Amino acid sequence: MTEALIIRVNGSQSAAINWLIWSQAEHEIIASGTLDGADELDALTDKAQGRECVLLLPASQAQLKRVTLPSKWGAKLQQALPFIIEDEIASDIDDVFIAVGQAHNIDDKHQLDVAIVDEQWMTQWLECLTSHGLAPSKVLPDAMLLPLPEDEHHVSAIELDGKWLFRGMPWHIAQVERPWLEMYLHAQKVETVRHYSPCDFTGVNLESNPDDVDLPLAIFARQLPHCTFNLLQGQYKVKKQGSPFWRTWRAPLIAASVALVLSLGFKATALYQINQQLIQSEADITAQYLSAFPGSKVRFHLIRNQIRNKLAAVDGESESDFLALMESVVPVFSSVKAFHPESLRYDAKRQELRFRAVGKDFQSFNQVKTELEKRGLTVEQGGLNNEGDTVVGELKVRVQA
Repeated sequence: MTEALIIRVNGSQSAAINWLIWSQAEHEIIASGTLDGADELDALTDKAQGRECVLLLPASQAQLKRVTLPSKWGAKLQQALPFIIEDEIASDIDDVFIAVGQAHNIDDKHQLDVAIVDEQWMTQWLECLTSHGLAPSKVLPDAMLLPLPEDEHHVSAIELDGKWLFRGMPWHIAQVERPWLEMYLHAQKVETVRHYSPCDFTGVNLESNPDDVDLPLAIFARQLPHCTFNLLQGQYKVKKQGSPFWRTWRAPLIAASVALVLSLGFKATALYQINQQLIQSEADITAQYLSAFPGSKVRFHLIRNQIRNKLAAVDGESESDFLALMESVVPVFSSVKAFHPESLRYDAKRQELRFRAVGKDFQSFNQVKTELEKRGLTVEQGGLNNEGDTVVGELKVRVQA
């Protein structure tokens, strides 16, 4: 997301809440404001739509520590971490939440950055935001988003709500009331303060750039891309969610997909049936063609041209006579099982069909001759010859004069 809604809360839900909408692409403030307390968070619900939501906790509520480990950081040490730091914190270890940062090897020592917050307090704030439709994807102590200082003798500082926030090296943040400023800077052995709000600290070097002075939340927003740490770990880890588009349209899309699959299934069935009908039709046409023109080779995709060529071969002047003869002859040939024409020739002048045929015996030729004469045709039978188990002969057929 290129825009972020940053919400900075205080220790109490009745205290003021600062918010700011930041454009990462344009590096500018889109909107900002202050709420009187958590009861007014509904005012930010619409502003969070389509934007990353970041929750900033006051630095006073988070303790950063760099812990020395007995061995290299791993899953087993993570389970033992509460016992390792138990003696280093003032709170009861069962009342705090421990978030893990980066692991380091310094001078052959294994060290780990951790952040410690009151678990009940953090849970209450997250539940409060959730009840107002706000779901932070990142939770950080506010001072962690100050620019990183140059070394351990430098700190970055900014004023927010009458208190000063500090970030020091290597893993240190603080929120300090104004009366305690000099004591804090002396205790931390700070030599130089780079400040992002006007200040008059004494006893230290002050550095600032007028171009860097801005609203505190704007300063924090600029540092967001550089901060990989997140308090949302363990039981607070954000579960990955699908896009809002998918959540909204999931059911309709599934229903449409089912309907599409069923429709394609029906169409596939219909197409299969049509193909089967086409195959049967091709077979019927081929059979009829072979009946009309025995011994021919059939190329179905050229059968229209083949028929035209056959008709052209009979001189074309008496096509109707030829077709009339064929209409009478073909059924007879089909009815006599032992009789098969091999060749056909049509004499247009005499209006006569001449067949060379093969029969099982002499009787098959006589049967064909008899059937043709019953249809009113004149039949002349040529010589018949035995060729093995078959009889070969010729028939001349014409309409009676």
